[in-house]
Amino acid sequence: MPPISSDRDLHKLLDTPNKQVKWAKKLIPSHLNTNVKRVDRPPMQGMFSRTFFLTLADGRDVVLQYRTEPLDLDAFRIARQALGPVVPEIMALEDEELLSARVWAYSMTRLPGKMWVHGVAGKGGEGRIAINKSLGRVFARGWVKETSDEAVDGKIRGHIEAIDGKIRGHIEAIDGKIRGHIEAILASGLEEVQPYRGQLLGFLGRLEELKKLPLWVAHYDLNEVNVLIDEECQVTGLIDWELSTPMPFGVGFGRIHTIAGEYTGGEFWMPDEFEGAERAFWNEMFDGMPEETRELLKRQIHLVQDAVILGTLLSCFFFEDGKVGSHQVGLKALPKFLTYRIPFVRGDEAPYKD
Repeated sequence: MPPISSDRDLHKLLDTPNKQVKWAKKLIPSHLNTNVKRVDRPPMQGMFSRTFFLTLADGRDVVLQYRTEPLDLDAFRIARQALGPVVPEIMALEDEELLSARVWAYSMTRLPGKMWVHGVAGKGGEGRIAINKSLGRVFARGWVKETSDEAVDGKIRGHIEAIDGKIRGHIEAIDGKIRGHIEAILASGLEEVQPYRGQLLGFLGRLEELKKLPLWVAHYDLNEVNVLIDEECQVTGLIDWELSTPMPFGVGFGRIHTIAGEYTGGEFWMPDEFEGAERAFWNEMFDGMPEETRELLKRQIHLVQDAVILGTLLSCFFFEDGKVGSHQVGLKALPKFLTYRIPFVRGDEAPYKD
């Protein structure tokens, strides 16, 4: 997906703020049957869109985005169906002139709250714990399907095998992402992958086991920008679902390290409240899910543990637009991250091994 670093990266139809506002006032009446009353800029622009906050004449508040590639609306719809109104409702604002210029416009419900990174200011460690606890309650509703066959056969295997310099056949991304993600990593030839090649191959050989885990809503980029919170540090919204897809339970929670901890100066850092926040996330999620699902997962808790470690690897070695890359800051912390054990496995011991 090509980044949009300035308005000039858009087609000449939309390459100035005035043109973008003009198009907003044209698109909204034709699709939402009302007029635009007020236009505002968000506090931060995303890398792949130009975004506006609109107040409509009928009282609704919506987000309008212009993009240079189409979004997978099913990613939003699946997440919203499971998690509810913390996920925005999305609608394509189709226009032949814009489409011919390869511009896609979308309207989304504007969710309440501030970005985590802004809203937590001054809240201290208790704020981080409260947010993680609230996130656990949100994701407790993430059940999609009893097993994870499609996700495993597609995304994971392909991602692993793509790291060894040669992709074995084509990556089966239609039915899911995990198999394709692993195969892509193994075939990529990245030098950074070599220390983890054996571990990735081990996961590739165990994908049939992962299919036993329930399919669960997973956010591709769960971070302090994509989580919205209120004044009490309760989660009010999760945004930017476009690259997300359901995963076997646990794979989508490889970001636990950085939602309970953080990066400072290029280094992973565990604040004093790290373990309190991390345990709050897992406990709230398990306590909030149906008892039958909770018992199923507890019977397979070591498989859940492995799924979290796999998710940590796939988060570090991302696979986008047919290319494998690595998050350099995360790569530095990866040896530590791979020693992580979830609370239900480690008991009273520390989250990471020394």
